[in-house]
Amino acid sequence: MRSRGSASSSRKWTDRCSHRCPDTPPGLTEEEALRWALEDSAPQPVQPPPPPPPYNPWAAPPPPPAWATQPPPLAWAAQPPPPAWAAPPPPPPVATAMVWLLDDYYDRQHRAYHMADLGKVLEPLKLRYHGRMHDMPYDERYTEHIEPTGLLPFISLVSRGPPNMKAAAITALVDLWRPETHTFHLRAGEMTPTLQDVSMIYGLPIQGEPLCMNTASDGWRQQMEGLIGMAPPEPPKKSDRAPTGANYKWIKDHFSECPIGADRDTVRTYTRVYLWYVISRTLFADSGGKLAHWCWLKLDDACRRTGTMGIGGCMILLSVWSWERLPVGRPRVYNKRPWPHSENLNREPTWAYQWDNVSEMTNDPAVMYKQYTEELDTLTSEQVDWEPYGSRYHFGTAMGDLNPKCLEEAGFWLMRCPLICMRAVEYHMPHRVMRQFGLFQECPPDWQGMDRVLHRLDRKQQRKIQNWPDHHRNHVTAFQHCLDVVRNGGYVEVREFNDIAFNDYLRWFLDSTRIELVNHAYEEEMLDEPIMFDEVAQSQYDRLVRGGRSISIASSLNFVVIYSLIS
Repeated sequence: MRSRGSASSSRKWTDRCSHRCPDTPPGLTEEEALRWALEDSAPQPVQPPPPPPPYNPWAAPPPPPAWATQPPPLAWAAQPPPPAWAAPPPPPPVATAMVWLLDDYYDRQHRAYHMADLGKVLEPLKLRYHGRMHDMPYDERYTEHIEPTGLLPFISLVSRGPPNMKAAAITALVDLWRPETHTFHLRAGEMTPTLQDVSMIYGLPIQGEPLCMNTASDGWRQQMEGLIGMAPPEPPKKSDRAPTGANYKWIKDHFSECPIGADRDTVRTYTRVYLWYVISRTLFADSGGKLAHWCWLKLDDACRRTGTMGIGGCMILLSVWSWERLPVGRPRVYNKRPWPHSENLNREPTWAYQWDNVSEMTNDPAVMYKQYTEELDTLTSEQVDWEPYGSRYHFGTAMGDLNPKCLEEAGFWLMRCPLICMRAVEYHMPHRVMRQFGLFQECPPDWQGMDRVLHRLDRKQQRKIQNWPDHHRNHVTAFQHCLDVVRNGGYVEVREFNDIAFNDYLRWFLDSTRIELVNHAYEEEMLDEPIMFDEVAQSQYDRLVRGGRSISIASSLNFVVIYSLIS
């Protein structure tokens, strides 16, 4: 039996179910209606939520919910913009990847390493240049045979005799040459002679076949006889080592002056000997200064020489390039010697004529070498004449009688290519020195790795290699390809010079190389500790000052630069 309470509760539950479930089917008894209500209110199995849509990184983000949307600020509550002087500074430029430009393979043999890191005192190098031509006068009959070779502007220049050159200044500059980049590393940035300088100073042609010949010396006397009609006699003793060339004295004794009334073939022979003589004494001077190698009839390793050996090559080019751009070692210019003008414009002077008559250095080369090294240590970009020939579209206008050959191949000046001369292969990389052209300097410049094998090619150590055209065939092909690209209108994208970009480049460059060869006045460790003035007074720098000795400003300036960077 049910109790009254139970019956009463059942009725109340039935009434609540009937009240809460108005959709109860009609015609059911109370018990059936109660059973129906209980079954309907039973918990149903939970359905899993639908999976989220796949992630789409390009889809727009969903809009924020209404409750997260902030109302716009009231007009009267808006804040005025900050004044211009209170604007935050612009964000710093994006840091460029740092590249250490010095390679230990070259640096351990470099003069700069021996001077700056090892503290050695080196002597200036000797110049391998023997360009006095007074004993081999130029004959006007040679002109018609020289002009087709493209060498007439150069021959007209050097046949007058070279300007006075300074071995001390050239050595101080060579100390800053880096084989890793083929540029000089100065505080002002990277600098180097380019094809522009070769054209403006020498007037030499850029196009044509590279100077790469077979140097096999077998039967060289017979070959020389076939070219000029005679050859030096063999040494009396077979055991004596005979040089593969002719002594300069032998050349002068037999070919100093072309006979009057000589026929065309004889004039051509004397012209060939004259070219051989001039090129051997200027461009490819022998270390002893006595021999003209026979192979020139068929027409950079100085920075690692720590002794008193010589440096050869294009000494006029390097000297005039330095005088035009750098104030260090620049001579005083006297009145020019008159130039023999003619109707043939190819006989007109090149840019080097600006330095035709300069002062001669009479001071001790060792003393001047030290002074030039100190001056280059403190040289800044503001002291460099970056564009001595004039700005773009105005090259050479400062010289009214400039030889037209100097500007004829200006379209090739920015060409990146290998430059080949017998065993030597050097890359022309104007993109590292775009400031010299008045153009935008990228930072860092595109890296061109130098082939160590090429730098190891030495005339003495690689005598077995004689067929240089075959040995360098890949570089010869690459050079011709670069010429074809320019001839076919290959476009080189250039931008105008920008001061901010060049300053960014300088900050990167100065942190990536060695630019100081002069030791600091004080040790850098003193910056980290309290200064003991009694100890500082005993340094070599202060002792020299007290003694009244002339001292270098470079040593103290380099120390001040370090101090400013640390602080």
